Amino acid sequence: MFMVELMNIASVSISGQDKLKANQEHYNPDIPDVDYNDISLIASQICHTPASLVCITDANHQWIKALNITENSSIAADFPFCNKSEIFIIPDLSKEKQFSHHAYVSGAPNAVFYAGVRLVNSEGNTMGTLCVLDTKPRNLEDSQIKALQALGKQVASMLGLIVKAGQLKQKQAELKMAYADLAKIAHIASHDLKSPLNNIISLTHLLKEDYGTKFDEEGTEYVNFLNDAAYQLSDLVSGILSYSRSSQLLVEHKEHIDIPALIEEVKGLLNIPAKTVIKYPKEASIYTSRVALKQILLHLFHNSIKYNDKSKMKIDVVFSEDDTAYSFEVKDNGPGIAPEDKDRIFELFEKLQGKIKDGESMGIGLAIVKRLVEKLGGVIKVDTGLDKGAAFLFTIPK
Repeated sequence: MFMVELMNIASVSISGQDKLKANQEHYNPDIPDVDYNDISLIASQICHTPASLVCITDANHQWIKALNITENSSIAADFPFCNKSEIFIIPDLSKEKQFSHHAYVSGAPNAVFYAGVRLVNSEGNTMGTLCVLDTKPRNLEDSQIKALQALGKQVASMLGLIVKAGQLKQKQAELKMAYADLAKIAHIASHDLKSPLNNIISLTHLLKEDYGTKFDEEGTEYVNFLNDAAYQLSDLVSGILSYSRSSQLLVEHKEHIDIPALIEEVKGLLNIPAKTVIKYPKEASIYTSRVALKQILLHLFHNSIKYNDKSKMKIDVVFSEDDTAYSFEVKDNGPGIAPEDKDRIFELFEKLQGKIKDGESMGIGLAIVKRLVEKLGGVIKVDTGLDKGAAFLFTIPK
């Protein structure tokens, strides 16, 4: 009977849930009720009371999140005096004019003792109350009050973290939708632009082949300008699509990778000049995303070959590891990079050297490398100088 009466009292505050649902991430956090119940139980154990509860409030309502009941107690949960102060204790409700005539005090379940601690977030806003209740007059010792206050602070911190987690989850969902929209736009734009650009390139070739002898020097120059512009725009579109795909690349799936075998696979995808020498470890392995590491090495090798001005190109891959991370260094003997440009090379669409008819000449390859390294949780930097070659160093956390 006492148990049923107490649960009926708790249900009085259910009307407040309608308003709270409109702001669920603040007042109905995704945390198992068992955790709230454990907190409520600890409060009862500390204060030696037969009942306790955690309630979350807004301006007008009180919503019961956890209700701990022991010893056939029948304590009221819908009291009008929650959140009055940081710690609010009433030894005997029947002797307080403000509360003595309350239905839950003068009648069943005949609540007598109440103590409540406000749950205050880091911004100073009250989120609810941690309460202990009894059916007989009593008080709390100083040690119990301090323990109850400390427990209340922990509950408030937990609630604050859950609120922020809910807000973050909402932001993540919004970002996911935005990324999906951008990816769709990039894909459609790339394909829709590619077709007319390819037509322009084909037509300029036909003009030069069929009518090249009829053009004067100036006309030939105009056709060449048109052809170069179409190539550059086509490369830019290809680069945008490539960068968009790298942003969507999933790196969560990890596997054990044989590094020499992966490098051989990367070499097979590149048009490597005959006199190029590539050195790399003959025995090494790593546990990470294969697709991400493959793309990183592919772009770094491609970059080293594309900009190299030596008749005999060299690329050295150095690998090491410690207890926390894997480390790579990809070095070449190219012209190097000016010190003032070191911070710009990883930025999207930053071009530091000449015009090359290649999708990565638009300043996209190294931006993709940086994006993928960071998605793996690592960092990348370059050690270089003019006429000193370039050494790209990146780490991947274990």
